[in-house]
Amino acid sequence: MYGLDVCPSNSADRHSLQFSINKIIYKIFVAVYKDSYGQISEYFGISSVEQLITNRHDRFLNRYRCQENYVCQALIM
Repeated sequence: MYGLDVCPSNSADRHSLQFSINKIIYKIFVAVYKDSYGQISEYFGISSVEQLITNRHDRFLNRYRCQENYVCQALIM
């Protein structure tokens, strides 16, 4: 997940990361059905990869938006 807040990612990358998380959930909980991945994730508070990337990107932009450095402010605009 490091670097995804700055670098753009395509849908194949996000799908690959989500697949990895689903496999980890499968290994831990021996979940068989696709619906159970969503239920387990919701119960344990595991966000989707899409949501995690969006949150990290927004937090990154907010951090640099608050900087007094003119270069950082020019890049955000």
